[in-house]
Amino acid sequence: MRSEKILRIHVWMVAAMFPLLVELMSMRTLMRLMEWPRRWHPYAGVQRERIVEIVSRRLRKPWLMRRRRCLRFGFTLFHFLRLAAVPSVLKVAVLGPVPVGRRTHAHCWVTADGVELDPPLQPAAVLLTCNFQPESER
Repeated sequence: MRSEKILRIHVWMVAAMFPLLVELMSMRTLMRLMEWPRRWHPYAGVQRERIVEIVSRRLRKPWLMRRRRCLRFGFTLFHFLRLAAVPSVLKVAVLGPVPVGRRTHAHCWVTADGVELDPPLQPAAVLLTCNFQPESER
């Protein structure tokens, strides 16, 4: 119970800092930050579903990054799945096709234990991926 309270506080802090990090860093730098440190798994044993629930609850009503909700959700979720030693993949993609004169849209989602969480609803061209496999599964 105590460890879950620590997890909730940790999720709150990372989610609160994420909008600032997005403004200050490139996507690649942000990806490296979200997967650091590689061998530290303080939430190992916490179920994937529980982490998804905690992150979803924290980001349910965004007042920052409303048009980029999937980015914040995807990066935060990937970070905490990694800290729980859950095999996961973070993907950032451009959605298409885009009619001439319209804005290009992107989407970010996570695949954890082979289950896609918030996948795109239309065709997407993946631009960036970040994979995590725990040491014991390599």
